[in-house]
Amino acid sequence: MNKYDQEKLLRYIDAVSFALIDTTLYLDTHPDDQEAISHFNQYQCARNKAVKEYSQYFEPLTIDSAEITDTFTWATTKWPWQKEGC
Repeated sequence: MNKYDQEKLLRYIDAVSFALIDTTLYLDTHPDDQEAISHFNQYQCARNKAVKEYSQYFEPLTIDSAEITDTFTWATTKWPWQKEGC
């Protein structure tokens, strides 16, 4: 995957995360809405897959998607939103 794919995947994760959070807020006031629960599960699954794919090809976005081998390198590189020279 190239830099364009990385940015595209990150934008997708942002969009799915927004939908997941928005659905969560709705479910706070409508906890029995089965359609909303279904949407929540779909968004959560889509986000988990995308975060896993991002971590596989680039770097982990969240600590629970980090795979630690010999050295803990979680915060030793630039974050995805940091541009060169920052």
